[in-house]
Amino acid sequence: MPYSLSDLYDDADSNQQPSQTTSSQLPATDEVQDILNKDILELMGAKNMPEDKKAELYQKMLETIQNRVIARIADELSDADLDTFKTLADAGDKQKLEEFLTSKNIDIAKLMLQEALIYKTEMVTLSKPLQNAKAQNPNSK
Repeated sequence: MPYSLSDLYDDADSNQQPSQTTSSQLPATDEVQDILNKDILELMGAKNMPEDKKAELYQKMLETIQNRVIARIADELSDADLDTFKTLADAGDKQKLEEFLTSKNIDIAKLMLQEALIYKTEMVTLSKPLQNAKAQNPNSK
């Protein structure tokens, strides 16, 4: 990953995705509450996974979310501003990077949250058929 947002957004959760979701893609209200309140692995039926595998999966999820946030930032910036963003990110100056994004009206925390929720929703939606199949055939692995 060329740029890391983890230094910029230290409180990042490990659950996020793109904000181009339409209302027809959103789950029903009770499902939304579950998605907001439960751990992503629990929602995916993977809560009994070994801790080392969980940590690895959370890290991959966070990287995916960060990449999506970087893509959204890149889409919002002009070519010149994108060059500035890359330079600041490569330099690792968290404060200057935050100031730059703020000056461009880019709220990194908001983007991370949006992407996390969308990613979480997508992962839950993708895992439902597997959970349903497992429920119908509990003896399978």
